[in-house]
Amino acid sequence: MLDPRILSDTAEIAARRAGAMLREKWSQPRQTTSKGFRDIVTDSDFASQQIIAETILSRFPDHGFLAEEEDSKLPTSGPVIWIVDPIDGTTNFSREIPAVCISIGAMVANQIVAGIVYDPLRDELFHAARDHGAFLNGKPIAVSTVTGGEATIWGMDFARTRAERQLLFDAILRYGHEVRSIRGIGAAALGLAWLAAGRIDIYLNFTLSAWDVAAAHLLIEEAGGTITCADGTPWTPAQSKRGILASNGQEHATIRQQINP
Repeated sequence: MLDPRILSDTAEIAARRAGAMLREKWSQPRQTTSKGFRDIVTDSDFASQQIIAETILSRFPDHGFLAEEEDSKLPTSGPVIWIVDPIDGTTNFSREIPAVCISIGAMVANQIVAGIVYDPLRDELFHAARDHGAFLNGKPIAVSTVTGGEATIWGMDFARTRAERQLLFDAILRYGHEVRSIRGIGAAALGLAWLAAGRIDIYLNFTLSAWDVAAAHLLIEEAGGTITCADGTPWTPAQSKRGILASNGQEHATIRQQINP
């Protein structure tokens, strides 16, 4: 198997190239279209995905992709599957809210072995290779050591469906009074990367796909945190629709019981 650090380095190159394009387009008019219920896509999503795919395929032409924006030209099988969200936080991007990122994870035999989350507006690259630690712009990162609710910062994002929103409302009613504050981020991968870096202590979302979670899942594990499905079962790319609970690991089981009994 390829050294996961080589895969992480490749993801970084791809993300930085796509990120440079997103910075150029930041103040330009967006072409936004609907692609489903409460879900949009911009022309920049497609452009970013194309840059990422071309960069990876130029190095690894036999690799495959699981990407958010459908593209029949992209291969879907290979020894490594790249799980790509070309813009996480598309709604933020469409309204010039500066909380967006690019997420790229590399999967081998159903295990994420390398991942990056890149915030092009702040030039912050969160990166990890399995068994080699987690980093922010080359410096090691770790989850927080906060214990107890009163100091806890809880990140979350709004679900799309009424039923999933109700789950979130119920979780807030059960546990929200225990924490210092709650943050809505609008970009799941970025929120999870912030947790890996110790900026927040909990993250909860009931509406996620594999490309939202794959890279950040490895970041959190390598940074010493805990990330599971919202019901506490192990996460795999096939189970993202079950929601995600991530924490610094201090009281993960207790938190899970309180927010999702």
